[in-house]
Amino acid sequence: MSTLNEILSEISLVTANYNDGIVFADIIQDWFNFLGGKPGEVVVVDCGSNSQTQDIYWQLYKERVIDKLQVIQSDHQDNKEGKHSGYIKDYTAWMITSKPYVLLFRIDTLPYRNGYENWLEESINYLERDDVFAIGGSFNRAAKHHDAWPGWYFSHKCSHNFSLMKRSTLMSAIYGYASDYIISGFRSQNPSQAIDPRGVFELALEWYMEKHQMFTLCKIEDENWTVFHTNVHEERLKKTREKYLQRIDIERFMNAGLDQEEPIYGQGKYYGNFYGKPPVSLVKQIRINFGRSFLGSYWRNLKKQYNEPT
Repeated sequence: MSTLNEILSEISLVTANYNDGIVFADIIQDWFNFLGGKPGEVVVVDCGSNSQTQDIYWQLYKERVIDKLQVIQSDHQDNKEGKHSGYIKDYTAWMITSKPYVLLFRIDTLPYRNGYENWLEESINYLERDDVFAIGGSFNRAAKHHDAWPGWYFSHKCSHNFSLMKRSTLMSAIYGYASDYIISGFRSQNPSQAIDPRGVFELALEWYMEKHQMFTLCKIEDENWTVFHTNVHEERLKKTREKYLQRIDIERFMNAGLDQEEPIYGQGKYYGNFYGKPPVSLVKQIRINFGRSFLGSYWRNLKKQYNEPT
């Protein structure tokens, strides 16, 4: 049986990040606490953040909190579409990992764990199942596909906000879906152009799961184990984290993936809503709901259109 330190040594904690320097170091530590210690490597690829945030990166790098760091000028070609080309930095971050397992996360996603010391070992073991693509959660809307076993359920979705998976499986998914696009330096036709251009790699993961009849295995949250996507940033994220760690008003935000229906306008599903401001524009919400709801029926036509593997 592997020890926790042995398991941690095999994991890359990886993110592509933009700003939030005010709280970045604290949330990285939250992830260490959630995992049970510092993982084998921490990989951060910047998306053109301000100098204050980049200063935080370098301080964490010098303290050996961050092991691999890439920063980028805000006016670089890869940033020409701003956050809409963030997937390029995601790809870069994933490519420079070197551990057998990767945990994808976003800095506006807050983990919390009190007890359940063996969750990571249990999760790594589940990744050996033929039907498990990733361990994940942090859904803000209906995501359940079917029941797994007590305490867990299967989802047909996979989020970059929080997903633990094999690196080899991640690479197979993104290259199986978008190899020509990647090889071109992201200059040829985006294979997700018809659905969601900037969501190319989220679509890649879902495409791979559907193709191989695999799912994201999600733990049912309780007050002692939660992962919430807040969709807020900077000072508001800092304040939201403080409330979250105090466990204030968490019950109504837990297990959104188990909802039977899609929420209207996303209300009540982001912990950042604690402060009342809608986190997602109506146009964006319609685009997300439409794209995800009809995704399965589009795969065959998309594969033909873009000559994807069958």
